[in-house]
Amino acid sequence: MTDEQKVAWEEYRAELPWLNSSHRPLLRLACIWTARMDDADFGVSATQALSSILSKLGATPVDETKVNHGDGEEEDPADQFFGRPH
Repeated sequence: MTDEQKVAWEEYRAELPWLNSSHRPLLRLACIWTARMDDADFGVSATQALSSILSKLGATPVDETKVNHGDGEEEDPADQFFGRPH
């Protein structure tokens, strides 16, 4: 991942504590698109793609209401790279 994508990853990790290792492919795509947002060729199609990915991750206000925040669930060791630090 590029430095810009890594910054996006950390921002999403901090803002979306319900993410876990199963979200990795979608989160990586979100980071790729987020890192490109300032590019001149980031058009409507890219905006729609990022919006769709964020919706699937529960990263919009409406979609977050549908998220199971996982209280009391067993932790996956890989979750340390997705959730908030303990």
